[in-house]
Amino acid sequence: MAPSRSASRPQFPIPNSPIHRFIGPPIHELTLRRNPAAHFGVPWYAGIRERETSGRHTMDQAVIIGIGREILRGRIQDANSWTLARRLTGLGVRILRIVACDDDLSAIIREVHRAQEDGARLILTTGGLGPTDDDLTLAALAEATGRPLVLDEEARRLVASRYVALHQAGAVDDPAMTPTREKMAHIPQGARVLPNPVGAAPAVWLEVGRTTLVALPGVPAEMAAILEASVLPALAAQTPGTIYLERIIRTQARDESQVAPVLRRVAQELPEVFLKSHPTGFGSDVRMEVFASTWAGRRTVAEERLARALALVREALGEAPPDI
Repeated sequence: MAPSRSASRPQFPIPNSPIHRFIGPPIHELTLRRNPAAHFGVPWYAGIRERETSGRHTMDQAVIIGIGREILRGRIQDANSWTLARRLTGLGVRILRIVACDDDLSAIIREVHRAQEDGARLILTTGGLGPTDDDLTLAALAEATGRPLVLDEEARRLVASRYVALHQAGAVDDPAMTPTREKMAHIPQGARVLPNPVGAAPAVWLEVGRTTLVALPGVPAEMAAILEASVLPALAAQTPGTIYLERIIRTQARDESQVAPVLRRVAQELPEVFLKSHPTGFGSDVRMEVFASTWAGRRTVAEERLARALALVREALGEAPPDI
């Protein structure tokens, strides 16, 4: 499998191998060590009372395209789209659609054009950046935007330096830049590369008019590293200022069908607040948690919205005013 393919968890590096020692444990191992519950499927929001991030004044719309036949055939789970949606939402970006498509040039071009037609200002792809013949993402982006695919010297330097480092770590036998490896340095003309601190294939950032296209590797550890180091800071720097705030409460309700109409009524009164219920588990002691989030220009406004929304939920459920 090409090194930039999507996967539910990285299969590379092999634990205790030289490359594992060189770049550190993969993302899912770090998650397990820091938050075992998250690794074993407990919702990310369990135990979280509040989260705040700085975001953008305007909510741009984004489309996420997970590229890889292995996704469509159910061989792997597309963990990358979950990560992207989560982090971009916290930045104030509205996710318009998440889609998976085949390792097929026309299919990728079609999804990019569809995203543009739907008004997406931000289009992110994952997968298809590797050295194999079916890694077609950059060729598709070049054709979709009417630009030639060119050898970029900075991209070539990054790829070459990574193979030197991998060779020194004992992960590859030969550090030479072969034509297959050089393929990863061909990018759409006018694009810029984003370093990949984990793998070999750099990511690509391309601006076409008012639309930004970002091509990321498919291996979750690589994608997440580039997202945090390069993509999110660049997006946040464009229009900083918005506050994104989350809160969660545990109610005494045991039946989600009892909570659903309450959330519907509150959402009608406070449309700026997103509300969602989640069961805490299964069995006789199950209780419903209510998650609330909003964007606002000031923290005080966001706090007031969430406090009002969650107080209305408590009131409608006949519960005492909570400490929220």
